Amino acid sequence: MLTQANHWLIIVGTALDAILLGRVLLLRLYRLYVFITLGCLLSVFFDVVTIWLEPDPKSSTAVFIYSKFLYAVLFPLIAWDVFEEIGVQIAKLRRLATIRLISGLVFACLFGVIVSAFVDTTDPNGDSALSATLGLVLWAGSSTATLAFLWTLHTQTRTQKVELPNNTHVWLIFWELSLLSEVLYCFCFLLIPLVKNHAVAEYIQLLFSIYGIAITAWCIFKLRAMASSVPSAPANAGL
Repeated sequence: MLTQANHWLIIVGTALDAILLGRVLLLRLYRLYVFITLGCLLSVFFDVVTIWLEPDPKSSTAVFIYSKFLYAVLFPLIAWDVFEEIGVQIAKLRRLATIRLISGLVFACLFGVIVSAFVDTTDPNGDSALSATLGLVLWAGSSTATLAFLWTLHTQTRTQKVELPNNTHVWLIFWELSLLSEVLYCFCFLLIPLVKNHAVAEYIQLLFSIYGIAITAWCIFKLRAMASSVPSAPANAGL
């Protein structure tokens, strides 16, 4: 029952990711949000691959792990993209926050290298275990550092009463919630094998799927078109 529910939720999530990508293209937001558009495109791509490889859990897990190397690089670029509409206005704030972001990424890379040094590569699965460990560390480190970057700028713009355009506000909330999910999912991904309870893993997957569907649907509904070189209308305070 849970397995079937998760299967259909993955399909629903894929459809919503495709709709989000379509909305970004339809509203021509790709002209300003290049890396966000790329993130939306990759999300659809990996969703489709996940569904295609669902009968083969080993291959599906391998694709999942290797995709995290790509996302570890992409997340900081997406976070930078979020504030493109007000880039000039908050240039100094964004520059200072970027220094902290880079520091966090460097620490994640160093930590990944250190942890990987303890992986037994003499084992037949040593290479795959090494890749999985490094990928998970970089994924967690990049997600955490990027989330901290977004939260710092969110707090500082609120403190300095910087009025956020509608799309900036929407992308900010969406990616904060998405990255929070990435961080939590990373820890769950590491802890689930220790629980050794298939039902628990299915329930966790169900919760994350519903969460992802909810925030994606909200983002689709809230995005607005904007005229060339003109910021979108100011966002409302509420979600």
